[in-house]
This record gives sequence, structure tokens and C-alpha cells, in this order.
Amino acid sequence: MCGICGIFGAADIKTMRKMLSLIAHRGPDDEHFVSGRGFCLGARRLSIIDVEGGRQPIGNEDGTIWVAQNGEIYNFPSMHEKLLKEGHAFKTRCDTEVLVHLYESAGDNFYEEANGLFAISLWDDNKKKGILVRDRTGKKPLYYTSVNGNLYYASEIKCLLEVPGFERKLNLEALHYFLSYKHVPHPLSIFRGIEMLPPGSALFYEPGKQLRIIKYWEADFSPMDG
Repeated sequence: MCGICGIFGAADIKTMRKMLSLIAHRGPDDEHFVSGRGFCLGARRLSIIDVEGGRQPIGNEDGTIWVAQNGEIYNFPSMHEKLLKEGHAFKTRCDTEVLVHLYESAGDNFYEEANGLFAISLWDDNKKKGILVRDRTGKKPLYYTSVNGNLYYASEIKCLLEVPGFERKLNLEALHYFLSYKHVPHPLSIFRGIEMLPPGSALFYEPGKQLRIIKYWEADFSPMDG
């Protein structure tokens, strides 16, 4: 288990450090974050793949694209070989770095080639664009909230309660579902203003624009031919 958190639209280092401290239990091996004009990306890491070299977030060669993930990309060895043949240079043997170069190669829908369980955050500094992605069945959690035009996200809700300006108000609709079914369905959370990214979905953030969320995968239970 690992944990990620970050900010699209602001470089709020103080809040970033606080959010990371609240998910220390998710990644006892390492804490690291990167920031720049208009973004912060952070990760708490439980080291499994490339223990020595796989520190997150991981960037591309010129530091214009950054990725952090909670999870594992099962097919990263085959994608690694494919991307090497395309001319991409790798610094690690970590599955997360594959996502960096996959985005450079495939663009916004890079996640469609990834098989695994994951919550991914990506920042493209050239385009000033942030992307959040959740795996197809929602094994890995990812929550977000918008405050003053900035997007804050995290693997756990409690990180977002520390966002400056966020008002802690109970979501009565979510409470109804919890008391009725012992479950809060996505995209709701128990707090108003905090939402869970649905399984098989991707969120796109660009400053001054409305958030865009797309569904890239959905279970199909229709009968198979033959």
C-alpha cells in the first residue's frame, strides 16, 4: 500500500507537507514531493518494485512531466520494452516511470494501455494540465475537492480536511446511504465538497476551466458470442 496527494493550481508547500504526514502509515519507506509554479505532487511509498531507485514522484528527462501512483502496473515490463524501442530513456526499473513515458507517447488516454490496480496523478507542466486516474474496478481510492479554483486530491479524505478554506459539512445524502446500506456510493463522500473519483474514470484539470471527468471503462455483462 502506498499513498498519494497533491495540488493542481497552486504550490502550497505547507498544506502539502501536512497532507503527506497524514498518510504516513500508507508508505513507511519514503516520503517525497515535487512542486513548481501551479502544482504539487507527493507520495508516501511502500517500496516493492525497484526498491532502491523507484522514488516517487517520477519525472521525465527534462522535468516537465511528473507522475505519482498508488498501486501496481502489471504489464509494465512489456510497455517498458515498447517505449525503449520508441526512444524513451529510463532512469529506474519502477513501473511508475512507464506511465511518464506512456503519457509522452500516447497523450491524454495513456492509462488505457495500463493493466493493474492504481490511482494515478500526473502533471504536465508545459500544458499546465493535471490528470487523475482510477483503476477499472476502483481497487485504489482517490478523493478530491476544489477550493478557490485549485484542485486538491489524496488517497484518504482526512488529507483534504486540512485544505485552507475547506468547510467541514456533513453530506446528508451520503449519510442516508451509509445508514441504509453501510456504504457511501461514488462520487459521494461523507463530507460535502469532497468527491471520490469513480472507478474506471479519469479527471482533467486546467486552470480557469471546468473539471472534465470521463468514464474510460465499464464492466460488460452481456453474453459472449459462441
